[in-house]
Amino acid sequence: MSTSPLPPDATGGPLDTATEDYGDGWSWSRAPARWSRAGGSLTVVAPGRSDLYAMPGHYDIDRLPLLQRPVDGDFTAWSRITVDGSAFGDAGGIALHGDDGWLKVCVERPRTGGWAVVTVLSRPESDEAMGPALDQPAADVMVTREGRRVAVLFRQHRHEDWRFVRTYLARTTRQVRLGIFVQAPFSDAASAQFEPMRLRSTAWRDHR
Repeated sequence: MSTSPLPPDATGGPLDTATEDYGDGWSWSRAPARWSRAGGSLTVVAPGRSDLYAMPGHYDIDRLPLLQRPVDGDFTAWSRITVDGSAFGDAGGIALHGDDGWLKVCVERPRTGGWAVVTVLSRPESDEAMGPALDQPAADVMVTREGRRVAVLFRQHRHEDWRFVRTYLARTTRQVRLGIFVQAPFSDAASAQFEPMRLRSTAWRDHR
């Protein structure tokens, strides 16, 4: 396992950490249509009608291809995600599952076209929020936890600063399951490439 530096945090210190190659510790909770790994990056193809959403009486589905690993305590995790999709809802992203619910943060195609950062927080019903628009179907996506507080950040290009998307308080500090996923809720298929996950055991300091 190689090491790779994260950008400096709010105090200006380096955030060196192990780079995850989606090998040991990762397992599929639901298998995708297919997947492949090259140079530490992972390409995942989701079958049609794959999604995770909980709005009973309106749209309720649990068919998400999800590759997960357990994480304890404070952490920061990020990966660059590039999506290949053409229909509304096609997306790839990072998920977090805990005892009190789950979070998805996606590079997603909105109904109006283009691409955006979209988050869905479900405890247990889904609360969806459209985030910043993207000029391409790719972005670095970060999830960080400090105690009970979880925050989501992103950047479109590697030279840019991280930008805040949303934050919330989890109800516990117990072990969570960190994951990556691809969804194709209203199309026949979608795919995404995930660069090696950067994971460290401390929180990102600036959540705003």
